[in-house]
Amino acid sequence: MKKIFLYAYDHINLGDDLFIETIANRYSDTEIYFWTNAQNQKAFEEQKNLKIIDENSTKTKILKKIRPSLAARYKAGIQKKCDAQVYIGGSIFMEYPTWKNIVSWWEYQSSQYPFFVLGANFGPYHTEEYRSAMDKVYTKLKDICFRDTYSKNLFADNDHVRQAPDILFSYPMPKVEENKKQIFISVISYKDKELNSDFDQMTDEEYIEKIAQITSGFTKEGYQVILASFCREEGDLDAAREIKNKSEQQKNITIIDYDGTNRNQLLEEMSRSIYIIAARFHGTILGLTAGKSVFPILYSDKTKYVLEDLGFHGEYADLRDPDSLSFENAKKNLESGYKIDVTESVQNAEKHFEKLDEFLNN
Repeated sequence: MKKIFLYAYDHINLGDDLFIETIANRYSDTEIYFWTNAQNQKAFEEQKNLKIIDENSTKTKILKKIRPSLAARYKAGIQKKCDAQVYIGGSIFMEYPTWKNIVSWWEYQSSQYPFFVLGANFGPYHTEEYRSAMDKVYTKLKDICFRDTYSKNLFADNDHVRQAPDILFSYPMPKVEENKKQIFISVISYKDKELNSDFDQMTDEEYIEKIAQITSGFTKEGYQVILASFCREEGDLDAAREIKNKSEQQKNITIIDYDGTNRNQLLEEMSRSIYIIAARFHGTILGLTAGKSVFPILYSDKTKYVLEDLGFHGEYADLRDPDSLSFENAKKNLESGYKIDVTESVQNAEKHFEKLDEFLNN
């Protein structure tokens, strides 16, 4: 049996957890080792081939106590038993002040093991020095497949770099009867976003107020509104509660908080809804995959680049333009019935796995 050592964002985030579920289900006859924490055991108990190694287990704590390097050796021992390492994730190549240390980590890992990167986008980045350093890293990877054309074009001369639509376009969304009077809103916390110099045109309080106005606008028109928290740790649940508290007709507003075990519930409610308003990147992707009319709210250019790839010409909000985040704007795609056909993206999303398929089948 082949073995994979997996890297992924492991903070109970719906989009990333669907990535992990997707790769585990695709390679069900492969043992996948995931160095993470105990809370993820419950999140992935159905994926029997996914071996959760608790980084805070008694064994690891004892090894760290004896000598910190022993825990690292224990982890390296597991990595050496694996046929490949895979990093599946989205925004894993942002430029930080400590980027030289991050580049060193990638250089070491890619020199030690066959390494695959699936589903990522590049940036935001600020210096050519960082882009160039990562370009050199990518030549050492077995494969890297970005999810947008913008990222791929930054490395146009690198033959190791590929591109395919976001992995979750291939996720089988539940088939349920649509409720014509239900709106699904995936929210984010703006508290850390307003610290981003590109997205500092409004305060967190103004953002909450604007989403509350959108929510109230729909409840006053007789809609049931679901406020969805995709990642509690990143503040989505707190934001959802603040939005509900500032909204009118609160009896028509339901908060659903993703806790690692209720993926199906959230996806079913998305499929049941007539309209998706998505601040979360994967709220947009999953809404389009479910065949819905979607109103994206951009907190990062990663959504803009994907919308450009899709040829999306509907209305959207950009948090750099506070006026675009209004009820009048948010209801336009619903009123016009604007939808796009993502059949091609659904078919091509699996291309992320092409090279890994070949590698594991040899």
